[in-house]
Amino acid sequence: MRLRSFVSPLAVALLLSACADGPDPLLTGPVAGVPAPSFIVNGVPDGAGHPNVGAILYDFSANGAIEAEETFCSGSLIAPTVFLTAAHCLYGWPAGSQLYVTFDADLRDGASPLIPAVSAIYDPRFGHDRAHLYDLGVVILPTGSTAGITPAALPPAGYLDQRAARGGLRDQLFENVGYGLEAFFRPAPPRYRDPRQRLVSESPFMALQPTWLGLLMNANATGKGGDCYGDSGSPKFVAGTNMIVATVTTGDRICRATTWDWRLDTEAARSFLRGYVTLP
Repeated sequence: MRLRSFVSPLAVALLLSACADGPDPLLTGPVAGVPAPSFIVNGVPDGAGHPNVGAILYDFSANGAIEAEETFCSGSLIAPTVFLTAAHCLYGWPAGSQLYVTFDADLRDGASPLIPAVSAIYDPRFGHDRAHLYDLGVVILPTGSTAGITPAALPPAGYLDQRAARGGLRDQLFENVGYGLEAFFRPAPPRYRDPRQRLVSESPFMALQPTWLGLLMNANATGKGGDCYGDSGSPKFVAGTNMIVATVTTGDRICRATTWDWRLDTEAARSFLRGYVTLP
């Protein structure tokens, strides 16, 4: 299992040290000889499209300044003080670690404004096994810190199962929105770059499992896009809506083929979420 957060944070390093697969090396920075970037994977800058999607940062350099390159995961506001992300983004931090959230769509001039987290909590069942990973966490933000931002809507119980039973997922598109790496596959070998922006693309439905939503992200085959490292915890919107149905956990090693995302409409997810938000 390879998780979609950057491999540098202590939180991810601790987790991956216990997994069968070690962390994958990332090649960052400008890529010589590669055409204009295909953002997220084959996407575009989001701008003001999804103002409730943000990034999580930490002062890894310990220089007292939170810098754009210290972004390590993504997530979404689901209540005025509740920011949803992946458990593996929050796992293993030393006591007293101060995390920050920003909803700034463009971090190239620095991340601002920064919201200091009040606390960060992940599902205590996290990491049980792949089928029951419980990969959800929440960052609690100060009261009034997200004024003017409309939270994303959560799905009702069994939403994706009900859609699938009627064949309604067959041609469904989902929007990927996050702050993860850009992926370049031509010319080989794959290369990656940190765009320092909130990016958006679309992915078509692939498969539904009891706790997982699988999406296709092979741009050559679908003409669409996907997610990559740094998009962990970011939402999967039903295209054209404000409703998120899953959060990014994992995918293929080079961010080219598939993405597997932790469903939010299952009792496994809802039993954690109801402790922090009112569920539909």
